[in-house]
Amino acid sequence: MDSIKIPLIISSAVAVHVALSPPHAPPKNEVIVYWGVSLAEIALIVTRITDPKTLPSVIQNTISPVLPRIQDVPITRPFIIGSALVATAGYLRWSCFRTLGRFFTFELTTRKGHQLVTTGPYSIVRHPSYSAAVLQYIGVVILHGSATSWIRQSGVLDLPGVKLVLLGWLLERTITVTSLLRRINQEDEVVKSMFGDEWQRWAKVVRYRLIPGIY
Repeated sequence: MDSIKIPLIISSAVAVHVALSPPHAPPKNEVIVYWGVSLAEIALIVTRITDPKTLPSVIQNTISPVLPRIQDVPITRPFIIGSALVATAGYLRWSCFRTLGRFFTFELTTRKGHQLVTTGPYSIVRHPSYSAAVLQYIGVVILHGSATSWIRQSGVLDLPGVKLVLLGWLLERTITVTSLLRRINQEDEVVKSMFGDEWQRWAKVVRYRLIPGIY
């Protein structure tokens, strides 16, 4: 059963990597932290289902002092829900990157030949990239912050420095997602000033900013 977790763990790590690695920019440090946590859990699973003596000696020497302190955690409902949300958000974010192409930026800037994109996910809500960021944030919190999560149940938080690194990662994600939500109005005004009537027509059809039928 533990081995079934491996592809799900990898899928969530890939989704976070994609979501935090937009075009024209290198991956962020948060990606490294998330991959570190994911690979650590995968390594634990592998050592549980294989004979550690078959692993290279350098790996044996690295994990042998830590392994007895870390426990396995079975697949739980929060794990499945969180993984699904993270993967879905990663796909949505990738769709936004693909739809906007060279026009995607983190800054509120314009590029030569800039066009108003109203297709793909932008035909559903006006800020689908932000929707994906919020959805993935919620998924990560469920996946790794629930009472039955591997991080909270395995004992890994008791290792030196781990809790501080993860708290820093969570704080950074919280600040980032909050700042994205705060600049929605500003971005609407910038795009509206650029495209005028074209934006007005689009906004009448795509009325919601983040969540269809709600906001």
